[in-house]
Amino acid sequence: MTSNEDKTVIMSDEYLSESGVQGGKIIGEHLSLGCFIMGIPFFVIGLYALINMLFGFGYPINTASVIGSLLVMVIGLLLIIAGYSIYSAKHKRN
Repeated sequence: MTSNEDKTVIMSDEYLSESGVQGGKIIGEHLSLGCFIMGIPFFVIGLYALINMLFGFGYPINTASVIGSLLVMVIGLLLIIAGYSIYSAKHKRN
């Protein structure tokens, strides 16, 4: 069997730049999905903790816990926004 008959070799695109573009699209898709998956629980947990602290449902109210819950909520919101912007930018270019 010659090398021309071997079908197990994965061939890249003709131009290296096209291979990079295709790889970037796949990475962007996975990155946006990862941001959504990580951002939603962060946002929900931070919002839940903040609401429970403000309305007095058993969480202790001190400066560190308020700042911590705000930080978790903001991180979640930023992850959701980043995931959406990556997803929308990927689909606008196609």
